Amino acid sequence: MNKKFISVIMAAILAVSVAAVGADAAEVEVESSKGQTGTFFFDTGNWNSSKLQFYIWDDTAGTKATKDGWTKDNPWGSNKKLGGTLREDLSGEGKSEGNVFESYEVELEPDHVYFVIFNDPDHGQTFNCCLSVDAFGDTAVRTGNMLENPEDSEKTAEEAKFKGCGLGAQLCLTSSGKLQGYSIPEGTNKPHMISTFVLKYLGTKEKLSGAEVVTTDILDQAYSAFGVTADEVWEDYKKFPTDSGYAETYEKHGSNYNEEEAKKMIRPTAEEEKKDSDSDSNSDTDSSSGNSGSGNSGSTGSTSTGTTKTTTGTTTGTTTGSTSTGSTEATAGDAAATSTGDTTGTSAFAGILVAAAATILATRKKIKD
Repeated sequence: MNKKFISVIMAAILAVSVAAVGADAAEVEVESSKGQTGTFFFDTGNWNSSKLQFYIWDDTAGTKATKDGWTKDNPWGSNKKLGGTLREDLSGEGKSEGNVFESYEVELEPDHVYFVIFNDPDHGQTFNCCLSVDAFGDTAVRTGNMLENPEDSEKTAEEAKFKGCGLGAQLCLTSSGKLQGYSIPEGTNKPHMISTFVLKYLGTKEKLSGAEVVTTDILDQAYSAFGVTADEVWEDYKKFPTDSGYAETYEKHGSNYNEEEAKKMIRPTAEEEKKDSDSDSNSDTDSSSGNSGSGNSGSTGSTSTGTTKTTTGTTTGTTTGSTSTGSTEATAGDAAATSTGDTTGTSAFAGILVAAAATILATRKKIKD
């Protein structure tokens, strides 16, 4: 009996060892992964630009791209650092609508959020255009559609769109409460886009029309456009005073933080559903209390409806789970030994566990080294 039991346990330990080795190998592979480097193009159309700057930034890391690599500095307007290369072989004569410029080489990580603005110092600039490795080798063009500056409703910029991959104007809420754009970069924290809008503009009025910027109507449109729920936005909004990742935004706009008014505007439903569920459960408990059979007692359970928080984003990596061996198996081994009256199996099994654990640790250390 003990021999069969120990054989089963040994097989389980071997399976765990193989899984641990495979997980460590996967972790090493993820740690060594890098971004992709490439270039892309912009057709200036009737601007017929003589120079064109590619203003690229990493919204995840808070850095800007230049010909010399990524930097924390702001190189806006510098043709030396941001200027593209005029590709005369691709420009005009039926090949394009205007002059075509190729960007400098840039390295993009697969799990970061990037944007680009195409800037001609003599003619104007485009609206925030989403960027990813999908745009490498592709050409962006001006669509002729004018969009409102997200921070200043008195300013506009022209929409740009990549012809092949389809990346284009960033979906966003402007300072006047307008929803515009359509592209949502992979990795975007979508509830945070809306909660930040509420934090910044709750209770403010649009400077041209005098209308309220944050309304339930615009939030309903935003929930639909971003594909999120009011509950997700509410949970994100409550993080502003406490989450270190939101500190910079809270520092700028925290004076406008108002949970009571924000809750009325965002209108989360989970808490109300939980109250209703608890009320129903209490009612069921009351109706069943006092009923008893001869020597039998009845139990009343309650069901609570909670909120499941979803974090939207794209994560590249391998999730490694750990399997615990020891206490459960040892208990089973002791029980088996007790049932047969033989304690030899327990002692031998304990020694096997120690040896197996040492083997696993040595293997993991060797892979990590």
